[in-house]
Amino acid sequence: MSMLSVPILETVGNIYVVKWVEGVEITFQRLYDHRDYHVDAEITVVDAEELNPRLLGPVRSSITKTWRAMVHDLEDVSEREDWRQRLRQASQLVLERHRTGAPVVALGDYEAPEPTAEMLEGIIWEGMPTLLYGPGGIGKSIIGLNILSAIHTGRAMAGLETKQSNSLILDWETSDRQTWWRNAEILRAQDISPNTWEDPQAPDSGRTGMVFYRFMHGPLADDVEYLRQQIAEKRIGTVCVDSAGPACGGEPESAAPTLKFFEALRMLTDHDKPLQSLVIAHVTHAARAGATKSSPFGSVYWQNIPRQVFELQSAQAQGANHSDYALHHRKSNLGPLRKPLAFRLTWGKGCIIEPIDLRDNARLVAGLDLPDRARILIEDGGPMPVARLAETTGVPERVINAELGRDDRFTLDSGGAWSAAESDW
Repeated sequence: MSMLSVPILETVGNIYVVKWVEGVEITFQRLYDHRDYHVDAEITVVDAEELNPRLLGPVRSSITKTWRAMVHDLEDVSEREDWRQRLRQASQLVLERHRTGAPVVALGDYEAPEPTAEMLEGIIWEGMPTLLYGPGGIGKSIIGLNILSAIHTGRAMAGLETKQSNSLILDWETSDRQTWWRNAEILRAQDISPNTWEDPQAPDSGRTGMVFYRFMHGPLADDVEYLRQQIAEKRIGTVCVDSAGPACGGEPESAAPTLKFFEALRMLTDHDKPLQSLVIAHVTHAARAGATKSSPFGSVYWQNIPRQVFELQSAQAQGANHSDYALHHRKSNLGPLRKPLAFRLTWGKGCIIEPIDLRDNARLVAGLDLPDRARILIEDGGPMPVARLAETTGVPERVINAELGRDDRFTLDSGGAWSAAESDW
């Protein structure tokens, strides 16, 4: 048997390619870890010295058990007699890399890293997942597309500054055609041609003003290898998942599929350059029944794992060409909750999104938490007795006294009227 050269392992996302200078390449992808610690993979074998270089695969096989069957198949189509040795070398390299994962590091040896950047001011942070939820049919997808388009082009959105990164829509809800037209309308409102836009990192890349897009079906976890490769090639930094239910396999109320989804989302890039993501989700049954404050539908992990969670509420007049929205900050692991944002989306000369004063829309004000509604009433009318607050908000006096009494931004004067400190809001 001739001596083999030392193999080289190359990785592209979750795809492992083992190469020898003799022209042999063995590719491993879609690795799966069983509970008994055995590992399966889809394997392809190529030999450049053969008339037909692709000798085998893709075939699924265990890479931690005997290679008897695969060696037999390769010997039937090749003159080489060293396939068992090559397969063993390859599997050892791949298993070592696969099981190592991210290294253990001494944080004290690091130079101080740059602070986490805001990709969309106060909403999406670099390398972090953000969840946006709301009732069906209110326009979550078009708001998500506006956000991703703003980040993709580096343009401000509704008065919020952005940091540019190439952006990708993973779409379980609509189609490439509908998304093309919607994205074109967003760009038209900013005088950007859909087909001309330079990548600031690579001006000759041919990137257009349109976001990258992929039509999806089945759980996100099934497509990690392909998506990871595409994300690396296209230098994508921001992903929008539309929407959470089908992306986790259609069981968002169960913990296991939800955790598998977030694991897949984290695996789309390397640990030293994680994606930032916007995950769009629906609301609980209670919210659909009319509750003022809601939560994402499904497992508690939809609320716990994202670093930022926002609830989207809308108000649209019948026949109007615009919709008003309020964005409520429900959770933050990156600082204090910000006060609600209000903006208007108008279909006219393109799709225009611009900031508005929330108090100009009574339906949006009605969707605020009690302290926010009380603050607006006090700002407009001065200190208010609890009876008047109860009459205006429809909330019982005892509830108002309890909630405002727990909030140190409110004070109760000697005359029994509630006041709010403007500087604290």
